[in-house]
Amino acid sequence: MIAIASLEELEEFLGEKLDQFEPGLPIAHPGIRLSQACKHVRRAILDDHPAAVRIACRVIVEDPGMPFGKLIKSGFARALKQRVHLLSEMQRRGLAAKTCALLGLEFCPRETEDYCKLIKKFEPSELLPGIQQVHASDEKSRTLLQRLMNGSP
Repeated sequence: MIAIASLEELEEFLGEKLDQFEPGLPIAHPGIRLSQACKHVRRAILDDHPAAVRIACRVIVEDPGMPFGKLIKSGFARALKQRVHLLSEMQRRGLAAKTCALLGLEFCPRETEDYCKLIKKFEPSELLPGIQQVHASDEKSRTLLQRLMNGSP
């Protein structure tokens, strides 16, 4: 897992500057500064900003370790859920594959719940091949997988 501890490291990871998502006032703590910038990315998703959608998808799919990472990634997933129409086919495939991979882990990470709610918005044909291959060993994963397969909330 790639470790990202600051906004500068996230920019290096993404290969792009995030000045447009920087909080207005300077924040000295690198983790809080990173968290605040990601909060602005989440808001930009809700404003239909394509760069924000791209950033959120990449962070979710590549899953770097970050301060407040679970909260950041869950927030991205909740925002994307409200703007599913902005996702490309490739982004939807990546998000579905990442969710299926997490469902197959021995321990189901918290953000997987939000990822499941997001991908449930996709067309069933985009999900079925991936979710049918998942071998969930964790009780939480089995429950989430069953909900995905049944289309229930």
